[in-house]
Amino acid sequence: MGRIKFGVYKTPKGNGTEQQACARLLSKGTMRMEEICEYLSDSCSLTSADVKGAIEALTTYIGRNLSNGYCVELEGLGHFSPALKTVQRTDEKGRTVYSAKADGVNFRCSKRLRSLVNKDRPLKIKRENVTSNELPDRKQKMLRYLQNNPYINLTDYAGINHCSRYRAAEDMKLFTEDGTVIKMGYRTHRVYSLPQEKEEE
Repeated sequence: MGRIKFGVYKTPKGNGTEQQACARLLSKGTMRMEEICEYLSDSCSLTSADVKGAIEALTTYIGRNLSNGYCVELEGLGHFSPALKTVQRTDEKGRTVYSAKADGVNFRCSKRLRSLVNKDRPLKIKRENVTSNELPDRKQKMLRYLQNNPYINLTDYAGINHCSRYRAAEDMKLFTEDGTVIKMGYRTHRVYSLPQEKEEE
């Protein structure tokens, strides 16, 4: 459930007559700013707004220093450096003149980040037709899960529904409000379970 999934595809080689197997990531989606801020907020004492402000400040800091010719090393994350593109032109006297322009950012991940990504062997799966993943379908998957498990957390919900953690949090908020589930615990230890049936009087 929590592993990298991939499919194997045939791609033509250089001569166009032979094919080679190529593993391609089957992405579960893209984690964006809101999901990141919410996760970090649940993991520490900062609010989601504080986390967002810190990330924006860090982005500005990295961009400014890269533009000034520095490299930036974030221990545990990776190394950032300016990416340059060579520009060639001919001047008025017919001479070839070379210059360069900034063309993005190079990123080299740290050993720690690489080891986290490589923790489990990727899982090969067959491509399946895309099925509906609307709210009622996600709800049914959650209820089936809770029939066999005492509780579910956001990570489990996102895994069985192939959605982001932010989407999972929004869904669980709705299910809590309509009484489908009850929430227990706090922040990173928060889980959800089915309401206990009222005892007969």
